[in-house]
Amino acid sequence: FVETGERPQNFIRDTRASERFEEYPKLRELIQRKDALIAAHHTAPAHLRCDLKSFPLAEALGSKFDVILVDPPWEEYYRLGRASSYWTLEEMMSLRVDTIAETPSFLFLWVGNAAGLEQGRILMRQWGFRRCEDIVWAKTNKGPRTNPGGEHDGESFFQHTKEHCLVGLKGTVRRSVDGHLVHTNIDTDVIV
Repeated sequence: FVETGERPQNFIRDTRASERFEEYPKLRELIQRKDALIAAHHTAPAHLRCDLKSFPLAEALGSKFDVILVDPPWEEYYRLGRASSYWTLEEMMSLRVDTIAETPSFLFLWVGNAAGLEQGRILMRQWGFRRCEDIVWAKTNKGPRTNPGGEHDGESFFQHTKEHCLVGLKGTVRRSVDGHLVHTNIDTDVIV
């Protein structure tokens, strides 16, 4: 980083999916079978633009979901200039994610890099999930460096070169019978 200005994660080899399992034919076959299964049975993703502070999740949606992604406007994002406003922990806790979560279900909760980690764990408990995994996004430089200072909010000592996504589980998932919901041991938990 000191000499080139690029983050070390820029130099990780074999990150493309086509190269990842060249030396592991059984894993490559498993990935191909999983891709075929997903292509045959997937539902297109959907989103809804609304004010979540006043939107009645359970009543308006009338459905439950087995995978939920939440990327709330943390104060950390506001300090970094990536959000125009932020929510307090109490405001996030008032979201009724538990009312739209099926059993079993997964919650992917982006929590940033700092205080969001502990607050994310509190949110998961509030919504009826237990943390089962952490995903780390190791950020890389995309294109030329335009901001030599990087993302620095004045409250941390180091540059923000990673973000965390807490994965929560509601209910019980067994690999032997819940193959429609979970595919394990075929990839890594680092996003580059």
